Amino acid sequence: MNLENEIDKIANSWLQREKEGLNNKEQEELFLWLKNKTHEKSYLENKKFIAEFMDLDEDFIKEIKNEVLEKENIFTRSKYIAASITVACILFFSAYEVNKYYSPTYEQEYFSSNEKILNISLPDKSIIDLDIKSQIKITYYQNKRTVILQEGKAIFQVSKNPNKPFYVESGNTLVEVIGTKFEVLHLKNKSEVNVIEGLVKVAYVYNKKGDKKTLAQLRRSQTLSINNDGQVLNYGNIDIKKIASWKNDIIVFDKMTLADASLIFERYSKQKMNFDSYELSQLKISGKFSTLHYDSFLEAISLIYPIKYTKNAALIKISKK
Repeated sequence: MNLENEIDKIANSWLQREKEGLNNKEQEELFLWLKNKTHEKSYLENKKFIAEFMDLDEDFIKEIKNEVLEKENIFTRSKYIAASITVACILFFSAYEVNKYYSPTYEQEYFSSNEKILNISLPDKSIIDLDIKSQIKITYYQNKRTVILQEGKAIFQVSKNPNKPFYVESGNTLVEVIGTKFEVLHLKNKSEVNVIEGLVKVAYVYNKKGDKKTLAQLRRSQTLSINNDGQVLNYGNIDIKKIASWKNDIIVFDKMTLADASLIFERYSKQKMNFDSYELSQLKISGKFSTLHYDSFLEAISLIYPIKYTKNAALIKISKK
């Protein structure tokens, strides 16, 4: 392979990795690579080209493309058209290199309203299970697989592919995996990652450029929860039997406040819970409950604590007895 082409290929690779976000070690490697003037020249030229190509007017590109594809009288065209063909060829071949990294090879979105969506099969045989009131956007590229969990809960069973890592974005939390099975929850300002098998890397994305800070590598039976400000709320071990219990219409609470428990139940009911006082909302509850039977939860808390509840179609009010 021509040395110049090889350098261009490496430069484009760095540009793509830079777009995804470099860690400290990678930034140092790039800095050392750019010390070579030839490398720096290729890097800057390719960076400029990509920026210019992304800004090209679509009508202009179509116009040149039509000129290239038009066969009649092609040998009698002016020097201007011949030059346009040359430019177009350069654009299209270069665009192919750019599109290898930036253009999706597969896109799909799912939104579950009042029913779970189970066994979503992806092109690489990875599988996603989606809980009620959850939304995901799936995008595959030539060199990576990404899923944005916009809201809710999902289980991921990822097919291994070392050359195409799998990323899950949940708010400002980024989960990176090659092949494993894990659960991600994105509820309001909080994300939680629970690993069933394998190994995942969890990072916090701290600015709009995509810069990130690795927080932990989670193995089987480990959990980490984080808010969108980067504050780790919980990190430790978890009973695998409790992970993704929603798939079987079960919720497991372990010393959870009634306020937090009510938010979870609201996902499976049209009724919201309202507390007479902050003290009542902070009472703790543990146990296993069915997502299909809200009343059993209400009866349990009224037996444990000196409280009563009244309800209508839209609201459940919790007060002292």
